[in-house]
Amino acid sequence: MLFKYWFFSLLGLFTLFCVVWCSIFIKSRKVVYFPHISLFGLPKRFIVKYIPFLVVLLVILLTIASMYPFKIEHIFGERKVYNIILCLDVSNSMKENEKLETAKKIINDFLLKRDKEDRIGLVVFDNMPFKLSPLTSDRGYLLKILPSIYPAMVDMGGTSMYDALIETLKTFNPVYKNKIVILLSDGEDINSKSSIEDVIAVNRSVKAKIYTIGISSDIAFRQLERLAESSGGKAFFVKKNYEKALKDVFDEINRLEPSVIKEYRYDSEKPLDLWIKVAALILVFIILLKNIFHSYRERFGV
Repeated sequence: MLFKYWFFSLLGLFTLFCVVWCSIFIKSRKVVYFPHISLFGLPKRFIVKYIPFLVVLLVILLTIASMYPFKIEHIFGERKVYNIILCLDVSNSMKENEKLETAKKIINDFLLKRDKEDRIGLVVFDNMPFKLSPLTSDRGYLLKILPSIYPAMVDMGGTSMYDALIETLKTFNPVYKNKIVILLSDGEDINSKSSIEDVIAVNRSVKAKIYTIGISSDIAFRQLERLAESSGGKAFFVKKNYEKALKDVFDEINRLEPSVIKEYRYDSEKPLDLWIKVAALILVFIILLKNIFHSYRERFGV
């Protein structure tokens, strides 16, 4: 417990000094001698005997309350929860140069780096999209299913990127905020029933930020750039050194969308003098009540 106004302690020390001085130099069996104690009534009354002690205790309690006892509470800043869906191309072409295996390894590290409160989902696509995992904060589950992803696991191969993005956007709960889509593909859309205009239109209501990652030398750059720019995201293109380049891309996404948007700490003073004030008020009430009662008896001869 801390005290804010130490200078009030002088009053308490003075009171204690008076108590000790009176007990030594005033020859009385009482600890404190009050020459006008008769104002409080006859000393044979039990409550009157202890009024001097109550007065001293009242002064001490008020002194402690005036010193403002408190404790420090540490309050931390606001954390930002993200809702992230990874939309991963698993077409046959992702077997080349182990692009899919490299992507899985980098995604594994990405999952471990994100804040535990972030919700992350996983959608894969080749000839058609498939929701492999809904949004969840269960990292263990996501890390467990990630190794089970393989090329052409959904259908016969192909690339339905736009259909997969619409499926991804529909996965978001409308009440969620901070919605992020990370699209990773190595080819141009050739099988979707939807168009890029349909994706942009759906995202106007969903309001997710789309980060696109093209992992090929012959990727359709303009389409990925347009998807990212329309949502306020960013497009990345990886043409060689896939592992290092992908790691740099996901590290940059982590910097752009940090798990903790604001983390700060400040100290708050929490007063601890409530019961001291209550006790002081009770003592004041007892003394005041006794004085009123004594005055009443003297006036009416009761």
